[in-house]
Amino acid sequence: MEQVQVALLGLGTVGTGVWKMLVSNQDVIARRTGRFFNIQTILVRDLKKKRKVSGIEHLLTNDFEDVMKKDVQVIIEAMGGIEPARTYIKRAIEKGCHVITANKELMAVHGVELERLAGQNGVQLFYEASVGGGIPVIGTLQHFLKANRIHKISGILNGTTNYILTQMDLYHRDFSEALKDAQEKGYAEADPTADVEGHDPVRKLAILIRLVFDVHIPVEEIPCKGITDVTAAELQCARSLGYAVKLLAQAEQYGENGPISCSVHPTLLPLSHPLASVHDVYNAIHIEGDQIQDLTLVGQGAGEQPTASAVVEDLCNLERLPSAKLLPSVEPLLFSAGENSCTRFVFVQTDEPLSDRELPALKDRWEALGVSLKQWHLSVENGESRLGLLVTGWEKALEEVALSKLGAEIKRLVIRPVVTVNALSAGEEVKSEVGVVSN
Repeated sequence: MEQVQVALLGLGTVGTGVWKMLVSNQDVIARRTGRFFNIQTILVRDLKKKRKVSGIEHLLTNDFEDVMKKDVQVIIEAMGGIEPARTYIKRAIEKGCHVITANKELMAVHGVELERLAGQNGVQLFYEASVGGGIPVIGTLQHFLKANRIHKISGILNGTTNYILTQMDLYHRDFSEALKDAQEKGYAEADPTADVEGHDPVRKLAILIRLVFDVHIPVEEIPCKGITDVTAAELQCARSLGYAVKLLAQAEQYGENGPISCSVHPTLLPLSHPLASVHDVYNAIHIEGDQIQDLTLVGQGAGEQPTASAVVEDLCNLERLPSAKLLPSVEPLLFSAGENSCTRFVFVQTDEPLSDRELPALKDRWEALGVSLKQWHLSVENGESRLGLLVTGWEKALEEVALSKLGAEIKRLVIRPVVTVNALSAGEEVKSEVGVVSN
C-alpha cells in the first residue's frame, strides 16, 4: 500500500479532529484510496500544553524549520489566521508539497496568490473546509457543476448567528440573551465580533464568488451588515408576514460576464424558501444554475468532526481531482445585493398606538412618491406599535418624507432586503392580522 507522508500545522480543534479521524477511519480510508496517510510531524505553539490526544509527543515541534526538514508530501494547515500560516503555506508549496487548509480568512484574502503559486509549482491547494465546514460545497462547485452556468449563490454561512436568530425567532429571546446562551454552549467565542458583525460569512462569500464567477472581490468591498440591531419583535413581525430573517450571504451575476451583486445582510426569506427552515448552528448553501436549477446543501458548518471530515476528504482526493483553474485578471462591476432588492421590509416601532385604518391613506401618499405598499402587519402591545411593511420602490432618500405623516413619533426604524415569492396568488389565505393591499 502506498505511504503518503503528512505534516500537520496546528493541533487545536481542527487539527485534533484530523488526527482522530485519520486514526479512527484508517481502515476505511485505506480500503477506498489504496493509501496510508502517515503524519510525520505536528507543529504546535506550546510543547507543554495538555493535549486531547495521547501518544503524539514524539511528533510535536514548535519550529517550522523542523517541518521543512521532513520528507513530507502534504502539509495540512489548521492554524488559522493570516500569519504565519500564509508564509508557511508559501514555503511548503515552493518546496513541492500539496497543501490542504481550513483557513477561511487566509483563502478569502490571499487565495488568488496561493492558487497561482500552487499552479506554478505543480501542486494541489485544497480548502474545502474553509467555507461550509463539513458541507462539500467547494467540491460540488469545482468538480460536479462544471457544465452549469451558475447564476446565483446564497447561503447561511455562520452557525453562531443562525443559532442566535433561531433563538430570537422561535423562542422570542432578545439578542443579548441568545448570544450569552450561544457562548455558554460553545457556539460563540468570548469575542463574537467576527460572527455577529458578519465578517466571517463575508470571508466565505468572497471564496464562493471566486469559485462561481471567476473573479476576486476583496472582502472589504463586499457590503456587510451584522445582526446586532435585529430584535425579536422584528422577527415576529416578519414571520407574521410569511418570512424568516436570516443573515444571508448572496451573490448574483446578471448575464455572462455581467455585473455582480453581492452582500451579507439580515434578509427576509419566504417561509417556503429552502434556507428559511435551516435552524440552530446549521449552515446551508443554495445554488441556482441554468441546468441544475436549484440545489441546496445543508450540514454542520463548524466543529471538530465536520471540519476534520472536509480536510481528510481533501487529503483523500489529492491525486484524484484536478486543480481549479487559475482566475483571469478581471475587474468585476460590483454593487450591493441589498441595494438591488426590489422589495424591502420596513419595520417601524412607535411609543404610541397606530390604527390600521391609517394604512390605506399611507398607501396613497407612498404611491405618489413611487413607493408601492404590498403587504403589512400591525400589532399593538402595551401602547407600543410594531408595524411591518413590504414595499417596492423604496429608496433611502424617501425615508424622511415617506414616514413624516405616520401619525406617531418613530422609536425605531429598520429597512431589510427581501427575497420574494413570485407573487401573492389570488385568493391566498392570509392571517386576519395581516393586510394585503391590492393595486
